[in-house]
Amino acid sequence: MLSRAPPLVLTCSPLERWNMNKATSLLLVGSISVLLYLNTLGAGFVFDDHRAILTNDDLDSKKTSIYELFSHDFWGGGMHRKESHKSYRPLTVITYRLLNYEFAGLEPFGYHLVNVILHAIVSMLFLQVAEIVLGPHGDKEWSTMAALLFATHSIHTEAVASVVGRAELLACIFFLFSFLFYSQAINTHSNYSSAYTFLSIILGFFSMLSKEQGITVLGVCGAYDVLAHWNSLLNMCCKIFKKGKERFEIQSDCRDVIKRLCFIALSGAIMMWFRISMNEGTDPIFKPEEMRAAFHPNRLVRIFSFSNIYVWNILLLIFPSSLCCDWSLGSLPIIETLYDVRNIWSLILYIVLGLLIISTLRGDTVVGIGMSFLLIPFLPSAGIIFKVGFVIAERVLYLPSLGYCLLLSVGAERLSKRIYNKKIVQIALVFVLISMSVKTVSRNWDWHSDLSLFESGVRANPGNVKLHNNYAMELKSAGRFKEAEKYYKIAMEIEPDYAEVYFNYGNLLSETKDHKGALHYFEKAMSFPHMYSKTLNNAATMYFKLGRYTEAENKFKESLEINPDQPMTYNNLASLYGETKRYKESSRMFKKAIEMNPGYTEAYFNYGTLLYQMGQVDEGEKHLRHALKLNPNHHGALNNLKVIEYYRNKGQK
Repeated sequence: MLSRAPPLVLTCSPLERWNMNKATSLLLVGSISVLLYLNTLGAGFVFDDHRAILTNDDLDSKKTSIYELFSHDFWGGGMHRKESHKSYRPLTVITYRLLNYEFAGLEPFGYHLVNVILHAIVSMLFLQVAEIVLGPHGDKEWSTMAALLFATHSIHTEAVASVVGRAELLACIFFLFSFLFYSQAINTHSNYSSAYTFLSIILGFFSMLSKEQGITVLGVCGAYDVLAHWNSLLNMCCKIFKKGKERFEIQSDCRDVIKRLCFIALSGAIMMWFRISMNEGTDPIFKPEEMRAAFHPNRLVRIFSFSNIYVWNILLLIFPSSLCCDWSLGSLPIIETLYDVRNIWSLILYIVLGLLIISTLRGDTVVGIGMSFLLIPFLPSAGIIFKVGFVIAERVLYLPSLGYCLLLSVGAERLSKRIYNKKIVQIALVFVLISMSVKTVSRNWDWHSDLSLFESGVRANPGNVKLHNNYAMELKSAGRFKEAEKYYKIAMEIEPDYAEVYFNYGNLLSETKDHKGALHYFEKAMSFPHMYSKTLNNAATMYFKLGRYTEAENKFKESLEINPDQPMTYNNLASLYGETKRYKESSRMFKKAIEMNPGYTEAYFNYGTLLYQMGQVDEGEKHLRHALKLNPNHHGALNNLKVIEYYRNKGQK
């Protein structure tokens, strides 16, 4: 157990003038934070970035006003929608718009540059926080070491290298500023104390508007206040217990603590009410297969499985060797029995946490504050208060890692005093910093593209069917069909009930002209109710390619009955009618497809070709030229126009 620390002395003001040593530390921490992530600047938009940036109309002020943006979720849809993920992060979206889109549109470089700068700011702010927490008890170098551990920690690669991770970065900046102002409120024995407390609450609200996790700063501030006045509050509680109903004078510092805690509790309740009201009466819908432990009917199984997830989160903080962008589905199998060996690791985790809590209760305030930074920000992701849509998400460990780095520095400092050899401990930590830095730079390369990201994912997490499916899709997009086929088949072996694999493998076989094989897998995908309507058009197309026109027509019509808003299906049905010489019906379907999607190149090309075959050469040429206008490299349109020009020059229609 860690030795008992002396009481926390509140002498280090966060707003004091910085001396040269602090400036040097700041420069060191900030520089390393930037240097380690320079290789992310050449990355593209990856994984969730596609949805958050490329298809999000909220980035464009011409499409979405600021007022509308504040009623939308993180992905650009209305919060009122039943299918909304309910991720409400308007301040993060505003930075995408004002700092990036307004200047350079959808150029990835700027988005990544802002993320790197934000991470450097967080690291430098954390240095100041570490000095407040660790400074009164030891050398300043240990707070610098804590900040360097944070700056280099490999678990942060997802938050920094992924543009979507800006939510964590921005929330952490407001989180740390909120804590700094709150610590100033504690240290300022004047009328300004209330003003600092109020500013801390406002900054906590901004943190929540950047990422929901940010609201936990109120809990951290409250815990810090209690631990900073632990002896006084303990004495007050003892007096209450001894005197019962007898009146006694409460010390002024205890009165101030109680006032601040009441203000935090009230503010937190208001913020929670606001955040819940933004869901507009509906909860986010999560798929059971994405988070199986949360949906298991047996409570003991849920407890065992969640405990195992917590162990993995801690292991990723301690030893981030196997990093992965997705931990859903079968990545961490649920624990269904008490005798599962993984429960031993959960027990060890709870014992260690229990010892640290006991140490805190005995007056080890520094450990208590470190524990607060570690555990309280993790609560929204723990699945205890409400269900979450993920098993492990590395970027949500960005905030809790603050506490881990504090605790590691505290432990290193005390170990150096026990063995009376500071240099050995410092050399060990330098080795950790170098190892983390190498891993961070290496991991950044994985986030350069979807292909490299999913390739690293199947290596780190070979039991995840979703990663194999996604990797196969990227291989297919790269034209590496044989490799794609291999990973689709592996995915089917891992999870035979994962319908999306059959659908995507069917698309691959369709592109390689294996229409019979494609139809087989489309029919397998259609056996899953949630995939039936999505797959109908593809299956109908294969029937069409195989010459089974009646079945194809029936499937196309059924698909349109389920969802009439499908220009592609109208185009395909029109092509079928054209193939079977039903020109009038074909013409009507092509017009419908073009009406629904005026930018649909293939519909213009197919309709132009049909008109030419019907003898309406001028009208056909007009549609072919429009297809070429939409896509100047459309080979079919170019060839057909050359044919028209050839026969026109020969004086023939």
